[in-house]
Amino acid sequence: MSYNIAVFAYNEEKHIQQSLKTIYDNVDKDLNAVYLLANGCTDKTVELAEKFKQTHELDSLNIITIKIGDKCNAWNHYVHKISPDANADCHFFVDSDVVFTEQCFPKLHALLLNATPTPNIVAGYPLSGRNLPFYQMLVEERSCFFGNLYGASEQYLEMVRSKKFSLPVGLNWIDSFLTKAANTDIQFHPYNLPNRVIYQKGVGFEFESLSPFKIDDIKLYKNRIARYELGKIQETFLDALAVEDWPENMREINMKIDADFDNLTSHLGIIKTYLVKKRLQKLLTK
Repeated sequence: MSYNIAVFAYNEEKHIQQSLKTIYDNVDKDLNAVYLLANGCTDKTVELAEKFKQTHELDSLNIITIKIGDKCNAWNHYVHKISPDANADCHFFVDSDVVFTEQCFPKLHALLLNATPTPNIVAGYPLSGRNLPFYQMLVEERSCFFGNLYGASEQYLEMVRSKKFSLPVGLNWIDSFLTKAANTDIQFHPYNLPNRVIYQKGVGFEFESLSPFKIDDIKLYKNRIARYELGKIQETFLDALAVEDWPENMREINMKIDADFDNLTSHLGIIKTYLVKKRLQKLLTK
């Protein structure tokens, strides 16, 4: 029995070596491979990851460079092109700007394997953040999970591949759609099936809270707001479609959002509306 870890990274030169260290500090003999999915990086993320691999002589670390800077595309790439031959019964997905609790990967791996029937997802438990009680409630009461850390059973990824389910490139609110997919066996009906997502309190991830006094943190915070709010609007369009009719990318839907922007953003304040408009225009000019 073994597990893989897929690490998403977009211009993470400040965090990538610490991220890889905290991953390798919390794995055991059942680790099969780590796949760093460097999507659209224009900084030194790949260079520093290569240096880390050589310094620590890590044959298990595979650095995959993807030209498109899009997390959905990177997720699709791993699930449909790498995981079929990845020789693992569990596939962890993590972000590269978090740290992990002690031995979280073997603990969550064991939790997933010992559950009967096998769940689709084992969620990493959130242990930091200003809205921590709310995030923990989402995991405990609504079977949500976050892209910071979760593990998918091979059985579930087989279902994903058999249904040819992919995330549309350019989708902004990824966690919401992955949660819906896992809890409904990719049927997207308006209720959760039982026992599709499990978790263990205290076993998960932490991240450093953003500071209002750091320019980079302010920029990250604004980007996060824009992604989430635009993603919620995109969600209304995808919810109106059968999952088999989802587009390969969000461009046409983004154009529809732009055409009716004032109505679709009337519930937002001035600042959020501005940030969403700015992000939408950036996506439409790509």
